[in-house]
Amino acid sequence: MPSFSAILDTPQFRALVQQGALDKTFQVALFPELLWRSEAEFDKWEANAGDEKIFTGKGLMEVKTAPLAPGVDPTPAGYDTEQWKAVCVQYANSIDTHLPTAYMAAVNKLFEDIAQLGLNAGQTINRLVRDRMYNAGLSGQTVIDGTQGSSTTIRVKRLNGFTRARRPDLAAGSQVRYDPVTAANPLPVTFYLVGVPTARNVTGFTPDFAGDEIGPGTITIDVAIAPNDREALIASNASYIVRSGGGRRVDDVGAADRIALIDIRSAVARLRNMNVPKHGDGFFHAHVDPTANAQFFADNEVQRLNIGVPDGIMYKEMAIGRMLGCVFFENNECPQTINVNLLSGKTDGTVDNYDPTKESFAGELYNLGDPATSAALVHRTIVTGGAWLREYWVDQGGFATDAGYQGTAEQGASIENGEVTVKVDRVWMFMRRPQNRLQNQVANTWSFLGDWVPRTDGATGDAAMYKRAVVIESGESTV
Repeated sequence: MPSFSAILDTPQFRALVQQGALDKTFQVALFPELLWRSEAEFDKWEANAGDEKIFTGKGLMEVKTAPLAPGVDPTPAGYDTEQWKAVCVQYANSIDTHLPTAYMAAVNKLFEDIAQLGLNAGQTINRLVRDRMYNAGLSGQTVIDGTQGSSTTIRVKRLNGFTRARRPDLAAGSQVRYDPVTAANPLPVTFYLVGVPTARNVTGFTPDFAGDEIGPGTITIDVAIAPNDREALIASNASYIVRSGGGRRVDDVGAADRIALIDIRSAVARLRNMNVPKHGDGFFHAHVDPTANAQFFADNEVQRLNIGVPDGIMYKEMAIGRMLGCVFFENNECPQTINVNLLSGKTDGTVDNYDPTKESFAGELYNLGDPATSAALVHRTIVTGGAWLREYWVDQGGFATDAGYQGTAEQGASIENGEVTVKVDRVWMFMRRPQNRLQNQVANTWSFLGDWVPRTDGATGDAAMYKRAVVIESGESTV
């Protein structure tokens, strides 16, 4: 495009006029809607309650339909119980603002830094909640990490769901809580060796990253096996996963395995079979990413439903709305390569990009774990039921003493970014007064103290530890 100017374009006039006036605003960045945290119900963490809270759930008494014999009293019965815990942890981020730079700049950088910090708080907490939900929904299903000789120590791509067991059926096992696996508290699992189911027990584990029970590592089993690379491994208490093309592992998700309404029906049927309650709005919640949302419109069932209604809401808004007992949310923070901190998304081969200091997400983003060799990018829709996730938060205002703060502190914030409003309730924002000798460096920080806990339901229904959400895995071609 040719360059034109509103002034005389001569060397003399150019020397008198500044080129390139700077607009005095930062334009907003592309920013996702933050929906995950709204799935959680929240409770305040009581003061002086310790750094862990233990919660107890109860099962149902066994139903007995046989009549009593005359003159015989009923035999006393009981019910099963289970426990899970929340851990009080602090999350925070900070940005420093150099006041002379902020003052001299055409844009008030101090205000912009604080606004960006608030956006970072909202996005960070949204990701934390998302990962907790998906890790529970993917629990207990993984693949072998490399072909291995006969051994009782087996490398796996993910430890998620293979590190804890609850064995009330064993005298020495953990009767109530999901405690770490041991020889006395083993976790029954099934290896699919060349497709043949082979039962074993996990009796120990060693993570690649100390303290991490989500990412890669090794498990110890009771009897040696010689598995091949990327064969399926499923725990007895694994979460129920729907794969659009069927199969036992993420590698079975192909490029042509697009999500369809039949997958939603399967997920809803699972939730109903397990007596999972709906959310307070009377529906299950289905979170779909934009690609999966678009794939529904290629489903013959959806097309038949919309015959003769081209002006219907589905095709007008490209939105599903309410169907099959679900409210559908188009959520562009459903895990994909663009919003999971795994660099290239590689989880297989010589370099596994998983790093819990960056993000702790259990799912593999490609059907063979490596974008260089995979044929399909994996999309994950999640359908959730009521009382699935709770947020336990600590009121950091209680930390204040009569000495006050060296600066300002407030709870929560509401930040505008284009058409998106980000609310970071129960998050504290701190602006510390300058501490350096020149008194010109301001530290701005956000902080959250608490935990997000998907509850277990091992005491009712089948053996699955988590029952209140179902993940649906579907594919998209990488070509």
